[in-house]
Amino acid sequence: MRKGSICLGRHKDLLVALACGLSAAFLLLLLFGLSVYLLWRKRRTQTFYRGLIPATPTIPRCITPVLQTSQSSTYGSHGSGDVPFIVPPRFKRAPQLNDKKEESNSAEQWDLNPDLHSQRGSLTVGSWFPLGSIRPDLYQLPEEPSEWALPDGSAVRLWFALRYQQDKEQLVVSLLRAANLPTQCQRNITLVKLQLLPSDDRRHRQAKARRKGCHPQFNDTFVFQVSNSCVDQCSLNMSLFTVDHQKKHHLMGQILIPLICSELKEAAGKVQWRDLDNESDQPLSKNGDIQVSLNYNQSLHRLTVVVLRARGLQCCSEAAVCAKVCLKIHTQVVRNKWTTVAKGNSPSFNEKLTFRLLPMQLDTACLSLQIQQPSTEKPVLLAIVVIGPFMYARGRELEHWNDMVSKPQELVRQWHPLGSADTVQGPQ
Repeated sequence: MRKGSICLGRHKDLLVALACGLSAAFLLLLLFGLSVYLLWRKRRTQTFYRGLIPATPTIPRCITPVLQTSQSSTYGSHGSGDVPFIVPPRFKRAPQLNDKKEESNSAEQWDLNPDLHSQRGSLTVGSWFPLGSIRPDLYQLPEEPSEWALPDGSAVRLWFALRYQQDKEQLVVSLLRAANLPTQCQRNITLVKLQLLPSDDRRHRQAKARRKGCHPQFNDTFVFQVSNSCVDQCSLNMSLFTVDHQKKHHLMGQILIPLICSELKEAAGKVQWRDLDNESDQPLSKNGDIQVSLNYNQSLHRLTVVVLRARGLQCCSEAAVCAKVCLKIHTQVVRNKWTTVAKGNSPSFNEKLTFRLLPMQLDTACLSLQIQQPSTEKPVLLAIVVIGPFMYARGRELEHWNDMVSKPQELVRQWHPLGSADTVQGPQ
């Protein structure tokens, strides 16, 4: 009995071992079959996608002819063969084919028809403003051709546009063109110098005409940084010069534009024109002349004096001079102000001075302008002129004062002959 039980135990162990071996073999066969199936499915998928991609790349057809050449590659020694090189076609728009002809004939067309303003250098038709940071669509061109008409007589006219950007505190000046320059200036270079008055920076901005002639075009834009609180106290001065073959600058005239915030908003981007002030025909006085602009704002009780320049002073060409402006009421001096020092016997000051004056004091006040040579001991008085009402002045000086009172919205400019240092013009 004991031996029988031992044999049965051994048979059970063999059966268990055999069952485990068969189970392991079945699992291995199952894993092998699953691996073969996955590999077959992967190869089938790759074969399907290969059928979708062409073996040789196709080049799309192009209507315009292309240049196809073969260029030997540095990899030719490895059996890669030649590499095709294709130059893409160049497309040109039809309107641009005649640009050169239009540019070559633009000068003749402008002289024959001065009102023609639809073509300009490199810009598009109908655009008078340089492309860049300034958007041309912000500006309004004059609709009527009469706005571009030439001035009568020998006056020189300048076209420009002003825009003040309050958020950036910037004054944008777009200089367009000039017209009716004298015939002797046809071969000269034309320049326009722009300066904001008053300003601590005495440097000016300069625009050069794109071509010579009696009707030069500029198409330049300049940006001046002006705070909102100082706009109404500034003026824009534009001076037009011609440069001859000896590089000498000849002043043709100037424009002085007072900046008023309300007017800048109304005329934002609109093309404006002004005729240059040219006093070259006026004879020089014995002691020289001084050019002054006056304005009186009755609501602000403010008298504005802009000392522009002087000429023909009785001093050497390297002498340092300044202008002293004195406001008097009756015989009492209320306030004295000086311009910065400039050199030469024809100096340019371009400085703006303001005084407080009540409307009831207009008939009893006057301005005394003196040209002085600064000195360590005592300034040397060179010449003097008095501008005021009938109580103090006659002639040009009286006329200038009356124009200032009657034109409160303008800066009235005029030349005045200077008197000698020991006498004062006008009645005392």
